[in-house]
Amino acid sequence: MKSGPAIAGLLLCTGAGAGAEILAMYSPATTAACTSRHSLTVLRGNQLPELLGSRIDGIRLYRSDDGQLRPVPVQIDRKDEANRYLLEDEAAEAGAVLGENDEIVFLQAETGDRLPDGGSSQALVELELTGAPGQPAAWLYAQAAAPADDTDFDHSVRYYPESNSVRTDLYTIGFSASHPFLINSLSWKLPDRDDWSPDISDTMKIRHQGSLFGFMDFRRTQDDYQSRLVAVKGGPLRVILRTENRVRIWWKLDTPALYIDYVMMPDGFVMDSIIDIPFNIGLFMSDLETLTTVDWNQSPDLPALFISSPYTGSPLPVNGSMSPKKWHFSGLHGDHFAVSSIWGTLDTRLEIPPEFPLEASLYLRDNVTQPDPPEERIGQFGNVGFLTTGWENIDTEAHHLKFTVCMSQ
Repeated sequence: MKSGPAIAGLLLCTGAGAGAEILAMYSPATTAACTSRHSLTVLRGNQLPELLGSRIDGIRLYRSDDGQLRPVPVQIDRKDEANRYLLEDEAAEAGAVLGENDEIVFLQAETGDRLPDGGSSQALVELELTGAPGQPAAWLYAQAAAPADDTDFDHSVRYYPESNSVRTDLYTIGFSASHPFLINSLSWKLPDRDDWSPDISDTMKIRHQGSLFGFMDFRRTQDDYQSRLVAVKGGPLRVILRTENRVRIWWKLDTPALYIDYVMMPDGFVMDSIIDIPFNIGLFMSDLETLTTVDWNQSPDLPALFISSPYTGSPLPVNGSMSPKKWHFSGLHGDHFAVSSIWGTLDTRLEIPPEFPLEASLYLRDNVTQPDPPEERIGQFGNVGFLTTGWENIDTEAHHLKFTVCMSQ
């Protein structure tokens, strides 16, 4: 990040008693999808009521370094009442004001010291940010209707439209051209080298199966999807990509549009599937299952891979051969696993809302001689993910099913 100068006139440093006139103080319940040194903190607008109704383009965040306030990068992403991102272009967002569901995003590492008490001509909102147990608190200061600021912040996440890919200082991820809701490449930034690893992934897979009208069994794969990229929002701290997807059910009958948002962060991403079906699918379908997995690159030139989970013992080596421990892993009820190598770890969690009637279990096939139905292509190398059941029981409300992947080296 490019460090900007201290904000002249925002803080009067005239001695030990100088400080800011604090408009309000909060110890907000911060949310962070991941916990690396690159991690973001996300606050909702309703956690900062003093800023509600303020123009988003006038909200600034500052940290205190020895009594001097310095601007820090902030990104505000708008959301509607159904908790869906509003991915409008810049012209449409001009003049937008902060709402209760909107998200204020900043880097955890950008927090600073607390300002000394005292008076100033500027009113700030003080944010006390508590970390892990035993860790000291840190502070940031927010201001609405702030003066114009031309500080040039480096972007922590960048989107490249020509390749439909995202790059951070930790990873680069590419999305499929034909099915942009699927990841088709993933590389690590190699430590202490200005270079990237080879692609460690093979393919991301989605499988559906069930029964239509109680007697017509069906299986569907990503090849039965129609998918297109409909919106991208870039910012200094996150990139959000939205795809619109439909699945062929039978003959020319497709599902309603399913929107999938990828929220790309410096140290990982969230795949947010927005389930909003306007009819009860249980009237037509039964025994519905969805299998979401990633198969890994089995090149012998890549470092060894290991799969682990809090529900099992020692890590399982990915070697193209199933074992009793791997069969035990596959089928366990759970929402958490990790894939690791000497280059880094991908920690994956599935978040099912409490009111969403799905059940999840772990899935693993590590057998390079086994065909993968229904295409029957030979070879599964650490093909790991989640099997979800109970889809026929969902209601007609909008729900968010989230896969969160945190990456660390």
